[in-house]
This record gives sequence, C-alpha cells and structure tokens, in this order.
Amino acid sequence: MRQRHSIILWKKAEREDKNFEELAKEAYDVFNIFQNYPQELRPHYLTVKSLKDVKRFEWDYENFSSELKQGINREGATVFEELGYSISFFSSTDEDNSCGFQMRAGNKVEKFYNTFIVNLPLALNLYDEKTANMIRNMFEELVHIYHPFWGCISNKALSRKYGKYLEGNLPTTVHWVNYWSEDIISTIGREKIHRIMNETPVISFQNGILMIKDTALDLDKEDDIRYHGELEKQFLD
Repeated sequence: MRQRHSIILWKKAEREDKNFEELAKEAYDVFNIFQNYPQELRPHYLTVKSLKDVKRFEWDYENFSSELKQGINREGATVFEELGYSISFFSSTDEDNSCGFQMRAGNKVEKFYNTFIVNLPLALNLYDEKTANMIRNMFEELVHIYHPFWGCISNKALSRKYGKYLEGNLPTTVHWVNYWSEDIISTIGREKIHRIMNETPVISFQNGILMIKDTALDLDKEDDIRYHGELEKQFLD
C-alpha cells in the first residue's frame, strides 16, 4: 500500500500581546527553512480551488506577510482575530511529487493549538536511508525554530488507527520520529525513556526528539508492525 507521511507540529496558544508583525516574521522563518531543500519540498504555489488558478508564488517576506494577513480567521463578515491566521502552499502540480504545507499561526485561545503540517510527497522514499536522514534533519530544524509543544513524522495509516495524537500530555502512540516537550517527557517519565533507550540501541533521544528507527516505519512489514507495538507498550503503558 502507498503510505503518506506528514510532519505535524503543534504549538500552544500565543501570548496575548504578540502583534501580527512578530508572528508573521516567525511564520516566514519557519517556511523559509524549505528553501534549503530540493525543489519538490519547497512552497512554490499558494493553495487554490482550481489548478487553472495556479501561479508561481514570488517568495519573499512582504508577499508572505500580505497573504498571511488575508488568511485571518473569519465567519462571513465577522473576524476572529484571536483565532489567528491560516496559510497553505504546495510544491508541484504533479500530485505524487507535491508537498503540501498548512499553517495556522497567531491563535491566542488556550484551548486551541497553533499548527504546522507538511504532507510529504507520495513519491518520497522514506525507506531509503539518505532520504530518511534528510527528512529527519528537516524535522529537527523545524522543531528548533517553531518551538512546538508536540510533534511527529506520522504515517497516516498509523495515525488513522488512533484517531487523535494526544490525550492530555500523553501521546496516543509512538511515531517514527517524535518531538516531546518537557510536559510530555514528565508525563511519560524521563527515567523510563532512558531505560528503554539503553535496552534498544537503535533508539535515539536528544533535545526532546525521539527517533525509533533509521528509516520510516513500513506498515507493510510484519517486523515493523511488531516492533512498533512493543515500543508503544514500553513507552505508554
């Protein structure tokens, strides 16, 4: 089966006094990371309803800021500035090679997260070590600059099985690559994490980023399914 992978990052509500210019610059810095990666992983086009409306986005801060401001949360004529702004891009008109980017930034309501989601191209082979290493490095860069509360590189087939990603401060499962903030680490238990690491040398855990394999989990392989199930019990039971 074809397996879609996504980078998913959640950040808690912004502080009340953060203005649009500050959050726009932060959002632009996050998106700008992709300019250092191959063309199929760059935000070339704004998301549109029809491909006939597609046009190349001129990538600079002024254009980005202008588009982000237009994405303010609204319902009809009513604007909900406290719920922030949304913006989305894609990299290619070739569906298999296209990367999708969705950001919700500037939400200041505590019960909602700010989110950043990158739907990686279906054609990207995350079972190849060189490619997997590139995407892991990308994830680490994004965590460093986005400062999420939680994040992962998910296999969508696995994510659908659990329905949601968190229950309070506890992840519902362990993904190929995970970011756990201090709140999540405390809930799971730092000693437990280090004990499992010592027992399973392939696992790495540094600066809140847990990686359980060198390449992505392949849900077509019984060994990967079994390995994931064992680790889930060890970390989350």
